[in-house]
Amino acid sequence: MMRLLQLFLMAAFMAACAPKGYTPYYATPGDPAGQPDYDEFTLKRTACFGFCPVYDVTVYENDVLIFHGEGFVAETGGAVSKRLPKGSFKKLIDIAKAHEFSEYDARYPNEAGDNCGPIPTDMPSIIISFDAKRLNHEVNLYQGCSFDGRENFDEMVLEMDAVLGIEDWIGPREDFYGAEE
Repeated sequence: MMRLLQLFLMAAFMAACAPKGYTPYYATPGDPAGQPDYDEFTLKRTACFGFCPVYDVTVYENDVLIFHGEGFVAETGGAVSKRLPKGSFKKLIDIAKAHEFSEYDARYPNEAGDNCGPIPTDMPSIIISFDAKRLNHEVNLYQGCSFDGRENFDEMVLEMDAVLGIEDWIGPREDFYGAEE
């Protein structure tokens, strides 16, 4: 009973000492009780029949990043998080706007299949979405799809990847399919 009282008093003390307006950033995706109502950016990479990295990453407007690795990535132990440099969320929006992200179709290929060239099989998809006051749009791109503007889209993704800085969590590709000789 004494230990329980000590834990309660410690929790009360820590809560009282927290800076005004403090919001913990340990909330995990899918946990609405612990997740603040922030604007967010999400990037997901889906599976292929090979060794494609499968993960999703979410960045909140307070520059907190949550990574969840599912397969063929170095970090698969559940959700991990880090605080990105101040202004990273805004930078992601600025990159999207510079590349006219909101002008892309929601899906490549679309149901009619008329927005995509010949489609090879066994490719992953990349899904990028913004649920933010300044930008609200989602694009689901099957990576085998070619279309006018694809190079611009790929450049945008590379710039976003640079902001995320999750290379260590993804890991080197040769870890999964053997080192090239």
